[in-house]
Amino acid sequence: MPLKFDGTIITDPKSETVCTPVGDPYPYISHSRTGWLQGNQSQGGRLITEQSTWTILNCDTNFDTMVNTSLIEGVNTMANGDSFSYTSCMETNIVTMEIVLYVTIKSGTGRYEGATGQITLKGTSTGLSTIPVSGWGTVAFSK
Repeated sequence: MPLKFDGTIITDPKSETVCTPVGDPYPYISHSRTGWLQGNQSQGGRLITEQSTWTILNCDTNFDTMVNTSLIEGVNTMANGDSFSYTSCMETNIVTMEIVLYVTIKSGTGRYEGATGQITLKGTSTGLSTIPVSGWGTVAFSK
């Protein structure tokens, strides 16, 4: 079933993870380690932002390609309380600040029990604590 998402990544500026080797000649690159997701998705509606959390598990920057790669896990909780967990690979071009997230939906609760799927989200970081993202994918429901 098609899945569309329009929303915003909200970063927690109090949490930080370093994504580069420490010391010369590397510039210091870091991300907020945790945060929330707000927005709407076509299969489930509006997210409960406070219960739609994510965490960066690890990150690294390739200075040959100028791409920072972060591995993320999280949960999205819809307004009716149904939720699904996911993992994601986020690629950030550190020159253009364009972001692509490759999200893999895993099982959840309620309607999302046993659900699987993929969605690709795109956005551009502005250096603020919010990053607008949107994208399309598919989700398969076992129920």
